[in-house]
Amino acid sequence: MTMHKKDAGQAVVVVALALVVILAFLGLGLDLGYLRMKRRQIQKAADAAALAGSLELTYCGGTNNCSALTAAAQNALTENGFSSSTLVTNCGTSSDNLVITVNNPPCYLGANDPHNGDARYVEVVVSQVEPLMFTKVLGIASTTMKARAEAGLGNSSNCFYVLGSSGTDLTVSGAVQLKVPGCGLYVNSNATTAPNAALEVTGSSSITAASVNIVGHAATSGTSTISPTPTTGVPPASDPLAYLPKPAYTACPTGVAQLSIGGITTQTLTPGNYCGGISISNSAVVTFSPGNYVVAKGIQIGGAAKVTFGAGTYVMEGGGFSVGNSGQATGSGVTVFLTGDSNFSYGPANFSGAAVVQLIAPTSGTYAGILFFQDSTATGATSPTSGNTSNFGGSASTYFQGALYFPTTGIVYSGASTAQYTILVANQVTVSNSATINNDYSSLASGTPIKGTGGILGE
Repeated sequence: MTMHKKDAGQAVVVVALALVVILAFLGLGLDLGYLRMKRRQIQKAADAAALAGSLELTYCGGTNNCSALTAAAQNALTENGFSSSTLVTNCGTSSDNLVITVNNPPCYLGANDPHNGDARYVEVVVSQVEPLMFTKVLGIASTTMKARAEAGLGNSSNCFYVLGSSGTDLTVSGAVQLKVPGCGLYVNSNATTAPNAALEVTGSSSITAASVNIVGHAATSGTSTISPTPTTGVPPASDPLAYLPKPAYTACPTGVAQLSIGGITTQTLTPGNYCGGISISNSAVVTFSPGNYVVAKGIQIGGAAKVTFGAGTYVMEGGGFSVGNSGQATGSGVTVFLTGDSNFSYGPANFSGAAVVQLIAPTSGTYAGILFFQDSTATGATSPTSGNTSNFGGSASTYFQGALYFPTTGIVYSGASTAQYTILVANQVTVSNSATINNDYSSLASGTPIKGTGGILGE
């Protein structure tokens, strides 16, 4: 067969075109390989930044995106080879070449993120414009690479904190047995000698816990015991729930009449502001519909009243929250915020007598695991005086499933052991009746609300 010169020329053209296509695919492959490598680098840097930010959560004191947190995240990015980044927070935007977006709480994925809006997590999104070498011939000069990471603190091994710094701040006396079998007990007081030791156990009482840590010393008398032997001289623990944001609410005016519900009646209350306070007594049966409530002068339940609290946040703007006599209070998904101001004096929680109280904290959201939350800055609640002490007692069937958080006031605790978990964080604690504190957090989407000191990647 003879090849004409014309055919030979066509073959050269075909080969040349084929080479162009081959080189284009080779260039595309090189660019894709480069981008894949950069994607791994950016993801590694985002992971490191999220972890670094999460380690600062306990130092932020409830302030979202605090400077220590954002600085740690940006420094981690620099340490991983990404310098001169532009910092953006709260899902903000920027068109700069290298951007680190730090979100505490997470917000980038919205409702698709199980930790969306949860201040216990730090989300980092890193974006960088990457120039391309070979695909420029196709009109693609650059592309933006993005990586996202999310981290939070791991669960703490402690569930019982006494935050007072200098007195006898944990007392177990008489014939009381306090059992905290699955988690640790931490006492911040630096008091060292009886009768003013940080922890005092007297009579035939006992404490049994997974661990007992005390800044100062413990004192026992009679046949009382503490197991295991306390570790003393430890550094003070920071407030483990200081990160909690206070609920936003509209303050009440003065001069509003109290809502009194008594007699043999059945009523349903809807969410809103009850600025004169609520008193429920006699044989009344009352249901609070799910939602958020603001109650100035507090809620008082007495007589043989039966009250069911729907899921929601209940702000007690003064007056406190009490159940006495044979009153009953039950509910799930409940957080009670106790505060006070110049118009309405702070009031504690008080459960006594034959009251039946069975309240369960939310299982998800901002206040997951938080049942009672005392405002540390509330007027009249800035010191652990006896008038501000909250009493968690009641009948044998009473239980409190959630955290009892009283950072500047004291509590007297005698709760039953039927709650899946109870967390105590208070300035002072007196245990007045034998109690077992459990630590089964399986119902909580993110585990215990008390976090440890090590970061864990969430996504």
